[in-house]
Amino acid sequence: MNSRLYRRSARAAARLLHPLVAAALLIVLAVPAFAQPKPCVAPLGWWESKGLMPFFINPKGNAPTTDCDFQLWSWSAFVHFMQPDPKSGAPMFLLLPTYDDLVSDKTRGPIAKPEALLKTRELSLRPRNEQPKSLGSFKQAGPGGVLVDQNGRSVYYATHMDPIYFNFTQTYFGPNNYKKAAPTLNYPIGATVIKSSWRIVAAGETVTDAYTTTATIALLESDGKGKLKASGKTQSGVKVALVGIHVVGVIKDHPEFAWSTFEQLKNAPDLPANLTPNSPEPVSAQSYTFYKGGTPANVSNILPKTMTIDPATQVIAPITNVFQQFQYGGATPALRVADIDSINANFQATIKGQSPKVIDPVFANYRLTGTVWMLPNTLVPGDGNMSEQAIGSIDLDNDTLETFVQGVGTNCFSCHTTSGHGTSYPGKNINTSHIITSVLKPNPLILQSR
Repeated sequence: MNSRLYRRSARAAARLLHPLVAAALLIVLAVPAFAQPKPCVAPLGWWESKGLMPFFINPKGNAPTTDCDFQLWSWSAFVHFMQPDPKSGAPMFLLLPTYDDLVSDKTRGPIAKPEALLKTRELSLRPRNEQPKSLGSFKQAGPGGVLVDQNGRSVYYATHMDPIYFNFTQTYFGPNNYKKAAPTLNYPIGATVIKSSWRIVAAGETVTDAYTTTATIALLESDGKGKLKASGKTQSGVKVALVGIHVVGVIKDHPEFAWSTFEQLKNAPDLPANLTPNSPEPVSAQSYTFYKGGTPANVSNILPKTMTIDPATQVIAPITNVFQQFQYGGATPALRVADIDSINANFQATIKGQSPKVIDPVFANYRLTGTVWMLPNTLVPGDGNMSEQAIGSIDLDNDTLETFVQGVGTNCFSCHTTSGHGTSYPGKNINTSHIITSVLKPNPLILQSR
């Protein structure tokens, strides 16, 4: 077994030991197995392989055993779903089914080719506090809120499911279908869901370092209580830029899903090591897409108590200044950080040199923040404390999808658990999917998170 894979669990165990013993244990674990570890890069031949398939999704194949393996899955899955559709030229993930394609308590045959269902339609986006029509509203992760960019516009969101994830979800979607799922039933290997965040491109703005497309967006209005809500109206043909992506998938021996997140390089500054989130000092002198240079840390990542909006221009106040609290999602030790740096450099450089027929070179302008997972095959029903079992980037958040909940010990497993959330419904392994639990009654509070 690779020692780095299990350092997170050993670190948790060390907390229970005598301080001196714990310190000695952590020192031993920090010693690398090799003086010069191998670089974390894509294996030779993968870029020439058919379909650019993600690693570790073959039930009869190898399972990930090193930190690098998980980062390799993350980047290979990102590339797989960002490669262009041969017909439309759009990234493949934009052709995948969305929440609105699911039908509660109905039987639908498996969708082998999602384009047969989707045909041609424009990307449909909503603010994070408005879910698709079937769900009603919910809040952004944690206390809720709307991320507002430097132009005063809301950031919008979408969720797409690959055929494996979609077909499995449809089978157990709805209260009656959900009852048929055994507590230990897992999502199948290869099931992948992609959550994306998008900012509106301002009139006259030229964007060359992010993927752009047009979308239909939900228009907003005041709820009369200092918050925002969807007005019921939409606007089509709006140019938007991709700023953040979660790639979440089941890989061999990891039914809990591996959770990775990618950021556009110019989203926000990383919080310097010598600053705390409540520091009155600026995070950076440089301006970013979601940060005005010179803004103090203690007024950034703040969820305002009230917001206003001009219904005609859709300009919102106040804007949100954002920083990334953990550059690598809290990954330690140094070897784990080195893997992320190495694989980012490798994939970014390779993407830059690719033909647009393979992948749009614009995707070289995104970086992997990190990946989080658990020990192999340890997922059990009814576990509401999965975040403590996290390995890898144990403080992983995306600064455009979880802006207001960044913090120590906060990661994807903080919300995505197998718990029944009180007495709302039974503890089941498939409860890690908020899509499946969304239609259960009473609607659980967990829907107010990611």
